Amino acid sequence: MDRRDDAPECPNARVIDTAFTWGDDRPPRVPWHDTIIYELHVKGFTQLHSDIPSHLRGTYAGLATDPAIEYLKRLGVTAVELMPVHAFVDERRLVEKKLRNYWGYNSIGFFAPDMRYAAPAWSMNSSRWSSGCTRPASR
Repeated sequence: MDRRDDAPECPNARVIDTAFTWGDDRPPRVPWHDTIIYELHVKGFTQLHSDIPSHLRGTYAGLATDPAIEYLKRLGVTAVELMPVHAFVDERRLVEKKLRNYWGYNSIGFFAPDMRYAAPAWSMNSSRWSSGCTRPASR
């Protein structure tokens, strides 16, 4: 075990919004035998969807748009499982090839939403989008 102090190299985080009001939202309580789970990648699902406004494609906000939600509802989806959306890094070998880590499986902050999925106007508050994007679908 390496006992050196690596705190200076570790990612830091701060809470920028101490409250999130869920309002009258409640768990959907769909029975398991009626549950249809759709696993999706935020960018992959929204990037090429022509009905999502172009400035929101590839973002948490794009996932919360009516066209995205209506599509999932038309499929009969009752729950969405997001592929990794937490902060992650691009591996050195990818960076050297001018590539990016698309899937997000190299996590550095499990409770920090990755900023690359934030819409420009919300880039400093992606936690609001990552929490708030679930609200429209539950109504």
